[in-house]
Amino acid sequence: MILLEVLGVSQADKNSFPVVLLRNENRILPILVGPPEARAIQIVLMGESPPRPLTHDLICNLLAGLHGELKSVTIYKLENDIFFAHLNIEQTSATGQVEQVLRVDSRPSDGIALAVRTGCPIFVAEEVMDVAAQDPSILATGEDEEDDDNQRDFEP
Repeated sequence: MILLEVLGVSQADKNSFPVVLLRNENRILPILVGPPEARAIQIVLMGESPPRPLTHDLICNLLAGLHGELKSVTIYKLENDIFFAHLNIEQTSATGQVEQVLRVDSRPSDGIALAVRTGCPIFVAEEVMDVAAQDPSILATGEDEEDDDNQRDFEP
């Protein structure tokens, strides 16, 4: 498994889907996401705090209430241009003993939104990275000047 870093969310124009950009060393993994998920990720990356909990905040609250901790998110498969992921969750007893380890299917976008909230690592399978990773030069397309405008496109 390869550890990824969330670089941010980008959108070429108002008619295209947002893309989450993940990096490992000299490779970028772009993943198309829906506007609500993009906004949920962007809010955390920008240090904003919504007035009421969003869905991903609710999930984090539920996990905490059930003595669960998101340990990592794994993007494990790419099939027909669709990424697949799962959440790795540890549930503990009131005394802190690990009671069970859960693997829960997730869309990568939801997993990333949870990971940026909890600070847990995001991993990708080597075979997925080998097929879908891009050269970092994709970031040098002049979009930097538009990033501030693009971030506003994800209003909840």
